[in-house]
Amino acid sequence: MKTKQKRIIKNWLYSGLFLVALMVIIGGITRLTNSGLSMVKWELIMDITPPINELQWEEKFQDYQKFPEYQKFNQNMSVSEFKTIYFWEWLHRFLARLIGIIFIMPFLFFWVKNWLHKKLKRKLLILFLLGGLQAFLGAYMVESGLEIGKVSHFRLAVHLVVSCVIMCYIYWLILSFTESGKSPNKTTNKLSQYLIIALLIQIIYGAFVAGLKAGYLIPVNGGFFETVFGYSFRSSNDVDLLNNGFDIQAFHRLFAWVVFVITLIVFKKTRKTALAKTGTLVLGVTIVQIILGISALLLRVQIHAAITHQFIAIILLLSVVRLTYLSSEKSQLGA
Repeated sequence: MKTKQKRIIKNWLYSGLFLVALMVIIGGITRLTNSGLSMVKWELIMDITPPINELQWEEKFQDYQKFPEYQKFNQNMSVSEFKTIYFWEWLHRFLARLIGIIFIMPFLFFWVKNWLHKKLKRKLLILFLLGGLQAFLGAYMVESGLEIGKVSHFRLAVHLVVSCVIMCYIYWLILSFTESGKSPNKTTNKLSQYLIIALLIQIIYGAFVAGLKAGYLIPVNGGFFETVFGYSFRSSNDVDLLNNGFDIQAFHRLFAWVVFVITLIVFKKTRKTALAKTGTLVLGVTIVQIILGISALLLRVQIHAAITHQFIAIILLLSVVRLTYLSSEKSQLGA
């Protein structure tokens, strides 16, 4: 593959990674503004643009009023308020369409021009399968909310995790084009894989917290230890880490310190190696993320704090993917 071709494909993958990350952020805003169930019908072509006049807005609002979310929680909502939540869900779906176009059209061009060798074609086809799965999961998640008036936190978690897997996969492909000087290290590689697993667990519980609105359950009048490290689980012996917001919130905060300990070990193992900069980056971003998590809770899940927390989670995950790649012994894909 020629250098120019590699650069174009790499930039294409970077644009896709950026858009998927933006999609996750917009999805977070959609969740925080309770906008995810505002578009009750899925029309691939007709919904590309939002309503353009008051009559169309009224029709959309009347459709929304037929479903449980309005009937149970938003009976006093005005058309003006509906426009706000509709915008975020429309933007989320519009971006999904845009991502599909930006991935598919250049891919077909590269295929026709014979820029893609067999191994890369196979890797990119897997990426498209993941994208198709994600689209299905998005619709599946919304379906649960339309039926009962709130989205299943389990489906929300799966939807978010698959987004993270897609971002990690794209970034791994990008690294195969850009990183020629790797530093194989079995110990660091294994630790970084453990860290990715820990981060995915933490992301799952972050989705549970968001889905159950458990971020509002923190006892702000508690002491410093309770606020930072998580108060004890319920006094009942029946701890429920799947459905009870208090227990899930406590686990999410406590498990953050498990992630922190792993990053400390990684930092120590990489400190005097060629991977020192990446190890330091992972530790630094982890510290920032913990501070942001605590801040988001103390600020009662204000949207700017929560979204920044989500954005830094993406940066942290990709930083660990970079460390995993650099410490691995696999050959470059784009070479």
